[in-house]
Amino acid sequence: MTDNNALFIRGGRSCEVSFADRVLSSPLYLILLVICCAVPYIFSAYAAGFWLCVFLLSLSLVLTRNIMPSFAAFLFCTVAVIEQYKITYEEIFGYAGVLALVIPALIYHIIRYRRGRRGYRPGRMFAPQLAVSAALLLGGLGSISAKEYFSLPSIYYMLFLGVVLLGIMVFLDCDMPADGEYAAKYLANTLIAVAALFCVMWLIAFFKDGAQEFPYRQWKNNAGNFMLLAVPLTLWRGARSQRGVFYLLFAVLQCFVVFLSGSRGATLMIGVTGLVSVAVYFVFVKNTARRAAEFAVLFALAVVVAAVVLSDGAARLKEFIGQMDVFDGNGREELYYLGIRNILDYPLFGVGIGYRNDEVWKLNDMAIFWYHSTPVQIFASMGAVGGAAYLWQFIERLKLALRRNHFSVAALLSFIGFEGYSCVNTGDFTPLPFGVLLAVMFIVLERYNRDLPFIGKSTGERVDFMRGRY
Repeated sequence: MTDNNALFIRGGRSCEVSFADRVLSSPLYLILLVICCAVPYIFSAYAAGFWLCVFLLSLSLVLTRNIMPSFAAFLFCTVAVIEQYKITYEEIFGYAGVLALVIPALIYHIIRYRRGRRGYRPGRMFAPQLAVSAALLLGGLGSISAKEYFSLPSIYYMLFLGVVLLGIMVFLDCDMPADGEYAAKYLANTLIAVAALFCVMWLIAFFKDGAQEFPYRQWKNNAGNFMLLAVPLTLWRGARSQRGVFYLLFAVLQCFVVFLSGSRGATLMIGVTGLVSVAVYFVFVKNTARRAAEFAVLFALAVVVAAVVLSDGAARLKEFIGQMDVFDGNGREELYYLGIRNILDYPLFGVGIGYRNDEVWKLNDMAIFWYHSTPVQIFASMGAVGGAAYLWQFIERLKLALRRNHFSVAALLSFIGFEGYSCVNTGDFTPLPFGVLLAVMFIVLERYNRDLPFIGKSTGERVDFMRGRY
């Protein structure tokens, strides 16, 4: 572990943190990102929010070697334009100007901070991602047409889920702080800030829609994915904070917002992982008086919510439960049957990521044929080759997360929630932001566990009966 004033190690000596690092690591920076997205959202000026976040991303690349502030700005860029769900080619090319800002900043970053950058040593996730990249490129071999294989959506998803993501992983790993504790806190704080932004956006949408009922938004599933990742890490931060009750209440708020949004798969998964995360939270809060007080607050809140539901929301709850059937006429049953047929017809390499079937589903310009299920998507698009590659990646991720400390348990619950929801959603096949976000989470997790002391080693940290930190 480095001390509190150092992020990187150079030649065995600490590299002191600059003023820019301190500012970009502060809560004020994340609050600024929230404001940059929320204020334009009020006026439906989505592009303005996007460009503000791009500017902060580029500025972060210039000001610091630490890649985490740029990563945070990247996530907010993707949220800023989330209303543009059915984006067209023309709208995509309208954002191409982002390259004029980001590429020069990236080149400057690579050159400016080259001194002291350690040579890349492949981490645990490098080889599995390489295998996934190969499977994506081989998908559809012998079945897909050249037109489909080389279409713009196909190229984008093949590269950004595969070799481009692999390159991003290498870059992130080289310029991520060596201090795993710092990186873990920054990741958690970033996801908390994104979750807060979604809460603000839903509040804005509520008033824009007339303040009569909770607003429906197409991006509810994306918000659900973010909150599935955020809730366990919110509680991890809370267990380590003297103001843990606020983190606890915000985690509960996230779960409630997901329920109100009407995202069925996200609600089911957050109901499971959220409850387990709360239980784990109380296990790791060692102060008995604090634990009792916070449990009392949580119990009182549960009573209030139950009273509200029984008095006003029982019909909504009954309706929601009645809609839990996946095969409810939304077309997914047909997608799953088609996916299984494609798996049986092309078992080795599948039909390819670029596969289209306009008779079943008329796709948007930049969409691939989503089966709305990660397992079906993998085997239908890449066959047994893809199944083997993704299974290897899944196992290696589990190995990284199966450690006996609170951060690893929280990351595991985040991962389980995300993957569970992806069984009926497209999360795993959304390279920006979720492909990059998962890559960062497991790079951080590998760093965090690499830094852990053994039991009995004098480090000045509190180490509990399980190998790890609080």
